[in-house]
Amino acid sequence: MKIIFHIIVLTFSVLSSQVFSDYSYTGTAQTAMAGSIGAEAYSENGLFQNPASMAGIDDKFVIAGQSNIFNQSYLPYQYLGLIYKMPIINNVGISFRSLSTKNSGVKLSSENALSFSKGMLLQKDKNSCLAVGFRINALFWEQGQSAGASGDGSDGLGALEESAIGFDFGIIGGLRDRYWVGGYLSNINSPIIGSQNLPRKISISLGFSPFDQVYTNLSMERLLGRNDRQVKLGFKYNLDSRISLLFGAQSNPNRFGLGFEYSLLKNIVLSYSILTHHVMSETHSIEIKIR
Repeated sequence: MKIIFHIIVLTFSVLSSQVFSDYSYTGTAQTAMAGSIGAEAYSENGLFQNPASMAGIDDKFVIAGQSNIFNQSYLPYQYLGLIYKMPIINNVGISFRSLSTKNSGVKLSSENALSFSKGMLLQKDKNSCLAVGFRINALFWEQGQSAGASGDGSDGLGALEESAIGFDFGIIGGLRDRYWVGGYLSNINSPIIGSQNLPRKISISLGFSPFDQVYTNLSMERLLGRNDRQVKLGFKYNLDSRISLLFGAQSNPNRFGLGFEYSLLKNIVLSYSILTHHVMSETHSIEIKIR
């Protein structure tokens, strides 16, 4: 019964903020900053959030992470991302995200997204920049066979598999690498899975870096067709060349995040974050980045 309750709460939490493929907390930085979508034009978060953020990244980049939603082992969420420079089209991003629900070792359902992202600088000088980006998402949903009234599956519902293609678009503008503004639309083509249109979301972000060690971000997210919205505030402070501290808060519902990043070696960064929930247990996330 406890497992069923957790799955029901997860379902409503996901539906209220998008399907999992637009999960606002992919990555320890996003978890720690309570889902606040950064507006910089040189961030690896563009793999999973506003794709325009990838526009200023010139180096190869690999990121991998894992978390158990609401600290439950039967709600695992994993992600993997790669930024690589290809001939002619330069840097592109490829990412994979997976969320599943399990009970007694049996997978009840799974949702996977394989994405291709691209960010481009339209204008860049010493005072300002303008970037756009897009993402193509291949979305896959599987539902296992139900046990039915008999409990052995003989009179239950059969397994289901569905897929769809979704498109995201983002834009970011910056001034003197201190002030940023960004917009991000997800599922703009309203893809359909299981005869249902996946919800579309709009996100507006304002970023401000008063000095090199500090970055703050204010985001507003809203599902298109609904009036309620989420407001999110994120804060990152580079304590020194190795350690960064991250904080965040979100409204509707109220959630709080906390985390840190540690540069183990010059090109390897380990990070951890925690995100509270107003009903369920907190979500812990771990991540490794290789630059």
